[in-house]
Amino acid sequence: MSYEKQTWNKYDELKTEEENIENGAVVTDNRMNHIEDGIYSHTIDISNPHKVTAAQIGLGNVQNFGLATEDEAKQGISNAKYMTPSLTQAVLSANINSIAYANSADGTDGFTTAYPNLNLLKSTKSQAYTSTGTASNSSSNIYQLDGVLANILNKQLTITYNYAITNSSGTWSGTIRPTYGFGGANQSVSNTNLSGTHKETITLTDVSQTSYGITTSGLPAGTKVTITNLKVEFGSISTPWIPSSSEVTTADWPKYIGFSNTIKTNKSASDYTWFPVKDSELTNKVDSHVNNKANPHSVTASQVGAYSKTEADVKFATGQSLTDLSSIVLHNTGDETISGKKTFSEVVDMPKFADSYVAFFANKGSGNTVTFTAPWDCTAEVELFYHGWGYSGGEWEIGISAPSSLTKIYEATGYTNGHNSQAMAMPAKAIYSGLTKGQQYTFDKRDVSGRAGGSSRPMMIVKLYRN
Repeated sequence: MSYEKQTWNKYDELKTEEENIENGAVVTDNRMNHIEDGIYSHTIDISNPHKVTAAQIGLGNVQNFGLATEDEAKQGISNAKYMTPSLTQAVLSANINSIAYANSADGTDGFTTAYPNLNLLKSTKSQAYTSTGTASNSSSNIYQLDGVLANILNKQLTITYNYAITNSSGTWSGTIRPTYGFGGANQSVSNTNLSGTHKETITLTDVSQTSYGITTSGLPAGTKVTITNLKVEFGSISTPWIPSSSEVTTADWPKYIGFSNTIKTNKSASDYTWFPVKDSELTNKVDSHVNNKANPHSVTASQVGAYSKTEADVKFATGQSLTDLSSIVLHNTGDETISGKKTFSEVVDMPKFADSYVAFFANKGSGNTVTFTAPWDCTAEVELFYHGWGYSGGEWEIGISAPSSLTKIYEATGYTNGHNSQAMAMPAKAIYSGLTKGQQYTFDKRDVSGRAGGSSRPMMIVKLYRN
Protein backbone atom coordinates (compact mmCIF):
# COMPACT_ATOMS: atom_id res chain seq x y z
CA MET A 1 0.00 0.00 0.00
CA SER A 2 1.25 3.56 -0.71
CA TYR A 3 1.02 6.15 2.06
CA GLU A 4 -1.05 9.30 1.39
CA LYS A 5 0.02 12.28 3.45
CA GLN A 6 -2.75 13.92 5.49
CA THR A 7 -3.19 17.66 6.19
CA TRP A 8 -3.03 18.72 9.86
CA ASN A 9 -4.62 22.09 10.86
CA LYS A 10 -4.14 24.14 14.05
CA TYR A 11 -6.69 23.59 16.76
CA ASP A 12 -9.16 26.49 16.84
CA GLU A 13 -10.33 27.34 20.35
CA LEU A 14 -13.27 29.24 18.98
CA LYS A 15 -14.68 26.12 17.29
CA THR A 16 -16.43 23.19 18.79
CA GLU A 17 -14.71 19.82 19.17
CA GLU A 18 -16.75 18.38 16.31
CA GLU A 19 -15.74 21.28 14.04
CA ASN A 20 -12.02 20.80 14.87
CA ILE A 21 -12.30 17.06 14.14
CA GLU A 22 -13.91 17.77 10.80
CA ASN A 23 -11.22 20.37 10.06
CA GLY A 24 -8.43 17.83 10.74
CA ALA A 25 -7.13 19.45 13.91
CA VAL A 26 -7.80 16.54 16.28
CA VAL A 27 -5.92 13.19 16.60
CA THR A 28 -8.51 10.46 16.10
CA ASP A 29 -8.11 6.68 16.07
CA ASN A 30 -8.71 6.65 12.31
CA ARG A 31 -5.92 9.13 11.69
CA MET A 32 -3.53 7.23 14.00
CA ASN A 33 -4.30 3.94 12.26
CA HIS A 34 -3.61 5.61 8.95
CA ILE A 35 -0.20 6.73 10.19
CA GLU A 36 0.68 3.27 11.52
CA ASP A 37 -0.35 1.63 8.25
CA GLY A 38 1.89 4.01 6.39
CA ILE A 39 4.87 3.29 8.67
CA TYR A 40 4.40 -0.51 8.30
CA SER A 41 4.12 -0.24 4.53
CA HIS A 42 7.38 1.66 4.46
CA THR A 43 9.26 -0.81 6.66
CA ILE A 44 8.45 -3.79 4.43
CA ASP A 45 9.20 -2.00 1.16
CA ILE A 46 12.31 -3.74 -0.34
CA SER A 47 12.24 -1.85 -3.63
CA ASN A 48 14.82 0.70 -2.40
CA PRO A 49 12.29 3.47 -1.52
CA HIS A 50 15.13 5.83 -0.47
CA LYS A 51 16.87 5.42 -3.87
CA VAL A 52 20.16 4.28 -2.33
CA THR A 53 22.93 3.94 -4.96
CA ALA A 54 25.75 1.35 -5.20
CA ALA A 55 28.29 4.10 -4.59
CA GLN A 56 26.56 5.11 -1.33
CA ILE A 57 27.17 1.61 0.12
CA GLY A 58 30.71 1.10 -1.24
CA LEU A 59 29.82 -0.98 -4.32
CA GLY A 60 30.46 1.64 -6.94
CA ASN A 61 32.98 -0.56 -8.82
CA VAL A 62 30.82 -3.72 -8.85
CA GLN A 63 29.04 -4.36 -12.17
CA ASN A 64 25.38 -5.31 -12.07
CA PHE A 65 25.84 -8.59 -13.99
CA GLY A 66 23.71 -11.73 -13.80
CA LEU A 67 24.93 -15.32 -13.41
CA ALA A 68 26.09 -17.20 -16.48
CA THR A 69 24.36 -20.39 -17.59
CA GLU A 70 26.48 -23.52 -18.16
CA ASP A 71 26.33 -23.06 -21.94
CA GLU A 72 27.34 -19.39 -21.65
CA ALA A 73 30.22 -20.34 -19.36
CA LYS A 74 31.51 -23.04 -21.74
CA GLN A 75 31.29 -20.70 -24.74
CA GLY A 76 33.29 -18.07 -22.86
CA ILE A 77 32.21 -15.15 -25.06
CA SER A 78 30.26 -12.94 -22.60
CA ASN A 79 31.84 -10.16 -20.51
CA ALA A 80 28.61 -9.35 -18.71
CA LYS A 81 28.00 -12.49 -16.63
CA TYR A 82 29.37 -13.82 -13.32
CA MET A 83 30.28 -17.49 -12.74
CA THR A 84 29.79 -19.45 -9.52
CA PRO A 85 32.73 -21.52 -8.15
CA SER A 86 31.05 -24.81 -9.10
CA LEU A 87 30.37 -23.59 -12.64
CA THR A 88 33.95 -22.35 -12.94
CA GLN A 89 35.20 -25.80 -11.90
CA ALA A 90 32.94 -27.51 -14.45
CA VAL A 91 34.19 -25.28 -17.28
CA LEU A 92 37.83 -25.75 -16.32
CA SER A 93 37.36 -29.53 -16.19
CA ALA A 94 35.82 -29.46 -19.66
CA ASN A 95 38.60 -27.34 -21.16
CA ILE A 96 41.74 -28.59 -19.40
CA ASN A 97 43.24 -31.95 -20.36
CA SER A 98 40.62 -32.38 -23.09
CA ILE A 99 40.74 -35.16 -25.70
CA ALA A 100 39.90 -35.06 -29.41
CA TYR A 101 39.99 -37.51 -32.32
CA ALA A 102 40.87 -37.22 -36.02
CA ASN A 103 41.96 -39.13 -39.11
CA SER A 104 45.15 -37.17 -39.87
CA ALA A 105 48.37 -36.42 -37.99
CA ASP A 106 47.55 -32.70 -37.79
CA GLY A 107 44.00 -33.36 -36.56
CA THR A 108 42.29 -31.45 -39.37
CA ASP A 109 40.71 -34.45 -41.11
CA GLY A 110 37.59 -35.55 -39.25
CA PHE A 111 38.33 -33.46 -36.13
CA THR A 112 35.88 -34.21 -33.32
CA THR A 113 35.78 -34.15 -29.54
CA ALA A 114 33.14 -36.90 -29.45
CA TYR A 115 34.28 -40.48 -29.99
CA PRO A 116 31.86 -42.08 -32.49
CA ASN A 117 29.13 -44.42 -31.30
CA LEU A 118 28.25 -47.42 -33.45
CA ASN A 119 25.33 -47.01 -35.83
CA LEU A 120 22.17 -48.95 -34.97
CA LEU A 121 21.18 -49.23 -38.66
CA LYS A 122 22.96 -50.90 -41.58
CA SER A 123 23.55 -49.65 -45.16
CA THR A 124 23.41 -45.98 -44.11
CA LYS A 125 26.34 -44.31 -45.91
CA SER A 126 24.31 -43.24 -48.95
CA GLN A 127 20.86 -44.19 -50.26
CA ALA A 128 18.58 -42.53 -52.81
CA TYR A 129 14.90 -42.67 -53.74
CA THR A 130 12.95 -41.05 -56.58
CA SER A 131 9.47 -39.78 -55.75
CA THR A 132 6.58 -41.15 -57.79
CA GLY A 133 4.32 -38.15 -57.16
CA THR A 134 3.10 -35.60 -54.64
CA ALA A 135 0.99 -38.16 -52.78
CA SER A 136 2.77 -40.02 -49.99
CA ASN A 137 5.05 -42.75 -51.38
CA SER A 138 8.04 -44.65 -50.07
CA SER A 139 10.98 -46.81 -51.05
CA SER A 140 11.50 -50.45 -50.23
CA ASN A 141 13.04 -51.22 -46.85
CA ILE A 142 16.69 -50.32 -47.50
CA TYR A 143 17.91 -49.91 -43.92
CA GLN A 144 18.10 -52.82 -41.48
CA LEU A 145 18.31 -52.74 -37.70
CA ASP A 146 21.64 -54.17 -36.55
CA GLY A 147 20.53 -55.70 -33.28
CA VAL A 148 17.43 -56.63 -31.29
CA LEU A 149 14.31 -54.44 -31.20
CA ALA A 150 13.87 -54.82 -27.45
CA ASN A 151 17.29 -53.27 -26.84
CA ILE A 152 16.35 -49.88 -28.36
CA LEU A 153 12.90 -49.39 -26.81
CA ASN A 154 12.38 -46.83 -24.02
CA LYS A 155 15.87 -45.38 -24.49
CA GLN A 156 17.00 -42.01 -25.84
CA LEU A 157 18.03 -42.25 -29.49
CA THR A 158 19.53 -39.54 -31.69
CA ILE A 159 18.83 -39.50 -35.45
CA THR A 160 21.05 -37.49 -37.81
CA TYR A 161 21.42 -37.38 -41.58
CA ASN A 162 22.24 -35.15 -44.54
CA TYR A 163 19.74 -34.72 -47.36
CA ALA A 164 20.03 -33.43 -50.93
CA ILE A 165 17.19 -33.07 -53.45
CA THR A 166 17.78 -32.99 -57.21
CA ASN A 167 15.80 -33.22 -60.46
CA SER A 168 12.95 -31.08 -59.13
CA SER A 169 11.13 -28.35 -61.01
CA GLY A 170 8.52 -25.72 -60.29
CA THR A 171 7.29 -24.48 -56.95
CA TRP A 172 6.54 -27.13 -54.37
CA SER A 173 6.88 -28.01 -50.69
CA GLY A 174 6.69 -31.31 -48.84
CA THR A 175 8.38 -33.63 -46.37
CA ILE A 176 10.87 -36.50 -46.34
CA ARG A 177 11.82 -39.09 -43.71
CA PRO A 178 14.44 -41.84 -44.16
CA THR A 179 13.32 -43.73 -41.04
CA TYR A 180 9.86 -44.74 -42.31
CA GLY A 181 8.67 -47.66 -40.18
CA PHE A 182 11.12 -46.83 -37.40
CA GLY A 183 10.10 -43.46 -35.96
CA GLY A 184 11.12 -39.83 -35.88
CA ALA A 185 9.80 -36.59 -37.36
CA ASN A 186 9.41 -35.51 -40.98
CA GLN A 187 11.92 -33.07 -42.49
CA SER A 188 10.34 -30.14 -44.34
CA VAL A 189 11.73 -29.53 -47.84
CA SER A 190 10.77 -27.34 -50.78
CA ASN A 191 12.05 -25.92 -54.04
CA THR A 192 13.90 -23.35 -51.91
CA ASN A 193 15.14 -25.87 -49.32
CA LEU A 194 16.91 -28.58 -51.30
CA SER A 195 19.65 -29.67 -48.89
CA GLY A 196 20.57 -29.62 -45.23
CA THR A 197 21.14 -31.60 -42.06
CA HIS A 198 18.51 -33.18 -39.81
CA LYS A 199 18.94 -33.97 -36.11
CA GLU A 200 16.44 -35.08 -33.48
CA THR A 201 16.33 -37.05 -30.23
CA ILE A 202 13.48 -39.52 -29.69
CA THR A 203 12.37 -42.31 -27.37
CA LEU A 204 10.53 -45.25 -28.94
CA THR A 205 8.05 -47.35 -27.00
CA ASP A 206 6.87 -49.66 -29.78
CA VAL A 207 8.42 -50.66 -33.13
CA SER A 208 7.07 -53.64 -35.05
CA GLN A 209 9.63 -54.07 -37.84
CA THR A 210 13.40 -54.28 -38.26
CA SER A 211 13.84 -52.74 -41.73
CA TYR A 212 12.98 -49.24 -42.87
CA GLY A 213 12.76 -47.01 -45.95
CA ILE A 214 12.59 -43.44 -47.29
CA THR A 215 9.15 -41.82 -47.49
CA THR A 216 8.21 -38.61 -49.30
CA SER A 217 5.13 -36.41 -49.53
CA GLY A 218 4.52 -33.37 -51.71
CA LEU A 219 7.53 -33.95 -53.97
CA PRO A 220 6.82 -33.92 -57.73
CA ALA A 221 7.29 -37.16 -59.64
CA GLY A 222 10.91 -37.68 -60.68
CA THR A 223 12.35 -35.71 -57.77
CA LYS A 224 15.37 -37.55 -56.36
CA VAL A 225 16.09 -37.64 -52.62
CA THR A 226 19.60 -38.65 -51.54
CA ILE A 227 20.23 -39.44 -47.87
CA THR A 228 23.85 -39.63 -46.69
CA ASN A 229 25.43 -40.42 -43.33
CA LEU A 230 22.17 -41.55 -41.74
CA LYS A 231 22.85 -42.47 -38.14
CA VAL A 232 20.76 -43.74 -35.25
CA GLU A 233 22.68 -43.97 -31.98
CA PHE A 234 22.07 -44.23 -28.26
CA GLY A 235 21.96 -41.03 -26.20
CA SER A 236 21.12 -37.39 -26.84
CA ILE A 237 24.51 -36.39 -28.30
CA SER A 238 25.26 -36.92 -31.98
CA THR A 239 28.69 -38.32 -32.83
CA PRO A 240 30.44 -38.66 -36.23
CA TRP A 241 28.97 -41.14 -38.70
CA ILE A 242 30.27 -44.69 -38.50
CA PRO A 243 28.81 -48.02 -39.73
CA SER A 244 26.98 -50.54 -37.55
CA SER A 245 28.68 -53.19 -35.42
CA SER A 246 28.40 -55.84 -38.14
CA GLU A 247 29.81 -53.52 -40.82
CA VAL A 248 32.50 -51.52 -39.03
CA THR A 249 36.19 -52.19 -39.69
CA THR A 250 39.41 -50.93 -38.16
CA ALA A 251 39.63 -48.34 -40.94
CA ASP A 252 36.36 -46.69 -39.83
CA TRP A 253 37.61 -45.61 -36.39
CA PRO A 254 39.64 -42.42 -35.72
CA LYS A 255 43.33 -42.90 -36.55
CA TYR A 256 44.73 -40.24 -34.22
CA ILE A 257 44.02 -39.06 -30.68
CA GLY A 258 44.82 -35.54 -29.48
CA PHE A 259 45.50 -34.20 -25.98
CA SER A 260 45.34 -30.57 -24.86
CA ASN A 261 45.92 -28.88 -21.50
CA THR A 262 45.38 -25.40 -22.89
CA ILE A 263 42.81 -23.38 -20.96
CA LYS A 264 40.62 -22.33 -23.85
CA THR A 265 37.06 -22.76 -25.03
CA ASN A 266 36.10 -23.82 -28.56
CA LYS A 267 39.46 -25.48 -29.20
CA SER A 268 40.57 -26.30 -32.74
CA ALA A 269 42.84 -29.07 -34.04
CA SER A 270 45.94 -26.89 -33.62
CA ASP A 271 45.36 -26.72 -29.85
CA TYR A 272 46.03 -30.46 -29.50
CA THR A 273 49.12 -32.66 -29.61
CA TRP A 274 48.35 -35.64 -31.84
CA PHE A 275 49.38 -39.29 -31.53
CA PRO A 276 48.53 -42.28 -33.74
CA VAL A 277 46.04 -44.75 -32.32
CA LYS A 278 47.90 -48.06 -32.09
CA ASP A 279 45.38 -50.11 -30.14
CA SER A 280 43.75 -51.82 -33.10
CA GLU A 281 47.08 -52.33 -34.91
CA LEU A 282 48.60 -53.93 -31.83
CA THR A 283 45.52 -56.09 -31.30
CA ASN A 284 45.72 -57.37 -34.89
CA LYS A 285 49.38 -58.30 -34.45
CA VAL A 286 48.73 -60.10 -31.17
CA ASP A 287 45.77 -61.99 -32.64
CA SER A 288 47.84 -62.98 -35.67
CA HIS A 289 50.59 -64.36 -33.46
CA VAL A 290 48.17 -66.21 -31.17
CA ASN A 291 46.50 -67.88 -34.17
CA ASN A 292 49.81 -68.91 -35.78
CA LYS A 293 49.91 -72.72 -35.50
CA ALA A 294 53.15 -73.12 -37.52
CA ASN A 295 55.45 -73.17 -34.46
CA PRO A 296 56.54 -69.51 -34.76
CA HIS A 297 59.00 -69.89 -31.83
CA SER A 298 60.71 -72.97 -33.39
CA VAL A 299 60.10 -75.12 -30.31
CA THR A 300 61.94 -78.48 -30.42
CA ALA A 301 60.83 -81.87 -29.14
CA SER A 302 63.46 -81.88 -26.39
CA GLN A 303 62.22 -78.49 -25.12
CA VAL A 304 58.83 -80.01 -24.35
CA GLY A 305 60.20 -83.32 -22.96
CA ALA A 306 59.54 -85.43 -26.07
CA TYR A 307 61.77 -87.48 -28.39
CA SER A 308 62.40 -86.61 -31.99
CA LYS A 309 61.88 -89.38 -34.57
CA THR A 310 65.63 -90.02 -34.78
CA GLU A 311 65.94 -90.31 -30.99
CA ALA A 312 62.94 -92.63 -30.79
CA ASP A 313 64.28 -94.90 -33.55
CA VAL A 314 67.44 -95.51 -31.53
CA LYS A 315 65.39 -96.61 -28.52
CA PHE A 316 63.50 -99.31 -30.47
CA ALA A 317 64.81 -102.62 -31.82
CA THR A 318 67.59 -102.49 -34.37
CA GLY A 319 66.30 -102.01 -37.88
CA GLN A 320 62.86 -100.82 -36.81
CA SER A 321 61.93 -97.16 -36.96
CA LEU A 322 59.18 -95.36 -35.08
CA THR A 323 57.24 -95.08 -38.32
CA ASP A 324 57.39 -98.86 -38.85
CA LEU A 325 56.02 -99.58 -35.38
CA SER A 326 53.22 -97.05 -35.74
CA SER A 327 52.06 -98.64 -38.96
CA ILE A 328 51.40 -102.05 -37.39
CA VAL A 329 49.69 -100.95 -34.15
CA LEU A 330 46.00 -100.03 -33.85
CA HIS A 331 45.11 -98.73 -30.39
CA ASN A 332 41.75 -99.30 -28.74
CA THR A 333 41.40 -95.68 -27.62
CA GLY A 334 42.12 -92.30 -29.16
CA ASP A 335 41.68 -90.88 -32.65
CA GLU A 336 43.71 -92.55 -35.43
CA THR A 337 43.68 -92.55 -39.23
CA ILE A 338 43.70 -95.82 -41.18
CA SER A 339 44.65 -95.47 -44.83
CA GLY A 340 44.48 -98.06 -47.60
CA LYS A 341 42.33 -101.16 -48.04
CA LYS A 342 42.06 -103.43 -44.97
CA THR A 343 40.89 -107.08 -44.97
CA PHE A 344 39.56 -108.69 -41.77
CA SER A 345 39.54 -112.52 -41.47
CA GLU A 346 37.14 -112.57 -38.53
CA VAL A 347 33.77 -110.94 -37.75
CA VAL A 348 34.10 -107.33 -36.62
CA ASP A 349 31.53 -106.02 -34.12
CA MET A 350 30.75 -102.31 -33.82
CA PRO A 351 27.85 -100.28 -32.39
CA LYS A 352 25.08 -99.15 -34.72
CA PHE A 353 25.49 -95.57 -35.89
CA ALA A 354 22.64 -93.33 -34.71
CA ASP A 355 20.45 -91.72 -37.35
CA SER A 356 21.62 -88.15 -37.91
CA TYR A 357 18.31 -86.67 -39.13
CA VAL A 358 14.96 -87.50 -40.71
CA ALA A 359 13.31 -85.36 -43.39
CA PHE A 360 9.53 -84.85 -43.83
CA PHE A 361 8.23 -83.50 -47.12
CA ALA A 362 5.01 -81.59 -47.87
CA ASN A 363 3.23 -82.40 -51.09
CA LYS A 364 4.78 -80.20 -53.77
CA GLY A 365 2.36 -77.58 -55.05
CA SER A 366 -0.50 -78.56 -52.74
CA GLY A 367 0.21 -77.05 -49.36
CA ASN A 368 2.56 -75.41 -46.90
CA THR A 369 1.99 -77.54 -43.79
CA VAL A 370 4.08 -80.38 -42.36
CA THR A 371 2.79 -82.35 -39.35
CA PHE A 372 4.83 -85.12 -37.69
CA THR A 373 5.62 -86.86 -34.40
CA ALA A 374 9.16 -86.34 -33.10
CA PRO A 375 11.04 -89.71 -32.96
CA TRP A 376 13.41 -88.34 -30.28
CA ASP A 377 14.33 -85.12 -28.49
CA CYS A 378 15.66 -83.01 -31.30
CA THR A 379 16.13 -79.69 -33.14
CA ALA A 380 14.21 -78.88 -36.34
CA GLU A 381 15.54 -77.17 -39.46
CA VAL A 382 12.56 -75.98 -41.53
CA GLU A 383 12.85 -74.84 -45.16
CA LEU A 384 9.92 -73.45 -47.16
CA PHE A 385 10.45 -73.29 -50.91
CA TYR A 386 7.89 -70.77 -52.12
CA HIS A 387 7.01 -68.80 -55.26
CA GLY A 388 4.60 -65.88 -55.07
CA TRP A 389 3.82 -62.23 -55.71
CA GLY A 390 2.46 -59.33 -53.64
CA TYR A 391 -1.05 -57.96 -54.03
CA SER A 392 -1.15 -55.57 -57.03
CA GLY A 393 2.61 -55.83 -57.32
CA GLY A 394 3.19 -54.68 -53.75
CA GLU A 395 5.32 -56.01 -50.93
CA TRP A 396 4.79 -59.41 -49.33
CA GLU A 397 7.00 -61.02 -46.72
CA ILE A 398 6.57 -64.56 -45.37
CA GLY A 399 8.11 -66.62 -42.59
CA ILE A 400 7.52 -69.93 -40.81
CA SER A 401 5.09 -70.51 -37.96
CA ALA A 402 5.76 -73.08 -35.25
CA PRO A 403 4.22 -74.22 -31.94
CA SER A 404 4.73 -71.70 -29.15
CA SER A 405 6.46 -74.31 -26.99
CA LEU A 406 9.52 -74.31 -29.28
CA THR A 407 12.44 -71.88 -29.12
CA LYS A 408 13.28 -70.06 -32.36
CA ILE A 409 17.05 -69.93 -32.86
CA TYR A 410 17.10 -68.36 -36.32
CA GLU A 411 14.70 -67.26 -39.06
CA ALA A 412 15.24 -65.89 -42.56
CA THR A 413 12.07 -64.55 -44.16
CA GLY A 414 11.09 -64.63 -47.83
CA TYR A 415 10.29 -61.37 -49.60
CA THR A 416 8.84 -60.15 -52.91
CA ASN A 417 8.01 -56.71 -54.30
CA GLY A 418 7.14 -55.19 -57.65
CA HIS A 419 5.53 -58.16 -59.42
CA ASN A 420 1.87 -58.56 -60.29
CA SER A 421 0.78 -62.17 -60.97
CA GLN A 422 4.38 -63.07 -61.78
CA ALA A 423 5.69 -65.56 -59.23
CA MET A 424 9.20 -65.19 -57.94
CA ALA A 425 11.18 -67.29 -55.47
CA MET A 426 10.76 -66.15 -51.88
CA PRO A 427 12.24 -68.97 -49.74
CA ALA A 428 12.08 -68.89 -45.94
CA LYS A 429 14.08 -70.84 -43.40
CA ALA A 430 14.02 -71.27 -39.61
CA ILE A 431 15.61 -73.38 -36.88
CA TYR A 432 13.71 -74.38 -33.72
CA SER A 433 14.90 -76.27 -30.65
CA GLY A 434 13.01 -77.99 -27.85
CA LEU A 435 11.20 -80.77 -29.75
CA THR A 436 10.29 -83.65 -27.41
CA LYS A 437 10.13 -87.33 -28.33
CA GLY A 438 6.58 -88.57 -28.97
CA GLN A 439 5.05 -85.07 -29.31
CA GLN A 440 3.24 -84.00 -32.49
CA TYR A 441 4.29 -80.74 -34.18
CA THR A 442 3.01 -78.70 -37.13
CA PHE A 443 4.97 -76.13 -39.14
CA ASP A 444 3.26 -73.79 -41.60
CA LYS A 445 3.75 -70.60 -43.64
CA ARG A 446 3.38 -67.28 -41.76
CA ASP A 447 2.59 -63.87 -43.28
CA VAL A 448 5.05 -61.34 -41.84
CA SER A 449 4.14 -58.11 -43.64
CA GLY A 450 2.53 -56.80 -46.79
CA ARG A 451 -0.35 -58.51 -48.57
CA ALA A 452 -0.45 -61.78 -50.46
CA GLY A 453 -1.17 -61.67 -54.16
CA GLY A 454 -0.78 -65.31 -55.11
CA SER A 455 1.54 -68.30 -54.98
CA SER A 456 2.56 -71.48 -56.78
CA ARG A 457 4.50 -74.68 -56.16
CA PRO A 458 5.04 -74.46 -52.37
CA MET A 459 7.10 -77.17 -50.69
CA MET A 460 8.27 -77.47 -47.09
CA ILE A 461 11.10 -79.70 -45.82
CA VAL A 462 11.68 -80.38 -42.12
CA LYS A 463 14.98 -81.90 -40.98
CA LEU A 464 15.21 -83.21 -37.42
CA TYR A 465 18.61 -83.30 -35.70
CA ARG A 466 18.79 -85.65 -32.75
CA ASN A 467 20.01 -84.06 -29.50
